[in-house]
Amino acid sequence: MSFEEKTSEIEQGLKCQDCGAILTYQPGTSYLECSYCGTRNEIADQLPEDGHIESTDYKIFGQAMEGVADERYSYLAEVVHCSNCGANSRLNPHVTADLCAFCASPLVIDHQQKRIVKPHGLVPFSVDYKNAFGLLTQWAGKIWFAPNDFKQIFNSRNDRLKGVYIPFWSYDADVHSDYVGSRGEYYYVTRTRRNSDGETEEYEERRTNWYPASGSIYSQFKDIVISGSTSLPEKFSDKIGPWNLGYLKPFNEQYLSGFIAETFSVDHVKAAETARTIMDLEIERQVENDIGGDTQDIDSIDSDFKSIKLKYILLPVWLSAYQYKGKSYQIMVNAFNGKVYGQRPYSFWKIAFLVLAIIIVLYLLSFMG
Repeated sequence: MSFEEKTSEIEQGLKCQDCGAILTYQPGTSYLECSYCGTRNEIADQLPEDGHIESTDYKIFGQAMEGVADERYSYLAEVVHCSNCGANSRLNPHVTADLCAFCASPLVIDHQQKRIVKPHGLVPFSVDYKNAFGLLTQWAGKIWFAPNDFKQIFNSRNDRLKGVYIPFWSYDADVHSDYVGSRGEYYYVTRTRRNSDGETEEYEERRTNWYPASGSIYSQFKDIVISGSTSLPEKFSDKIGPWNLGYLKPFNEQYLSGFIAETFSVDHVKAAETARTIMDLEIERQVENDIGGDTQDIDSIDSDFKSIKLKYILLPVWLSAYQYKGKSYQIMVNAFNGKVYGQRPYSFWKIAFLVLAIIIVLYLLSFMG
């Protein structure tokens, strides 16, 4: 199927049969709705028999991604590149002009086709625009030391709040680890010393007996989620999570209608390195528990990673990108649980006046004392 035929098919599936307008997905529901006449179309999800979306073997997926030609893992779509921040986003086929959701810069939409990786699944939006905007303004109203005109940004430019699906990689692995180390057990001896009054007193001094330790542990990892985006602040997923992948749906383009879907800029190989670091830290913690004692010293851990699998998924965020005095800021609302995380400017004068007030109070207290 050509790109034009694919685009036409997508548009046809999103069109209202009554008035011809584009249907959009309604957060927290299982249907698309027409904003003009109210027509609703149910989304038919095709879940596997066990109700779970299966991960793909890491090596098989890697082979399929060479050239992104395997139609089981890729499809044709229109991807727009932001020349300002570098974000790559997939817009709905009917969109002809828009601003970048990540930096608020105008996008040049040239309608060029590109084969991109097909997600295994996505978590649909649960928090709608109205509630997301309310959460955002609550957050803005509570932050300290913000410039006086900061809150006006959200009152006058609330159109900048955009629904975006952010790309993530989810990893599973079974790991067998052999370790060598030492187990430390505390014991105490009574010692004497002179205190500040020159008197002799006794105290307990802690010492450690060390014993060799070795063994094996088995670790099973499920859904280690790593961001595939470089358009958002580092570790933003930790700040705005956790994500409940129990609500993951099979990928269906109908869930994207009315929203933006960013394509990954961190590939599955690079993301796997981050996932491996997280797994290694957890394995180290498990080894310490297995060694036991009061303290542990690990000499070596030899881990054999087996059954490595992954899922490429999209997770929902309401994103506000804005410019304040020449600098870009981003505020995000987790569109599943409503958690807010954002960047904000600080008022130099408010901080300076607070410091000055504290100095004055301390100065006055010194006289009163």
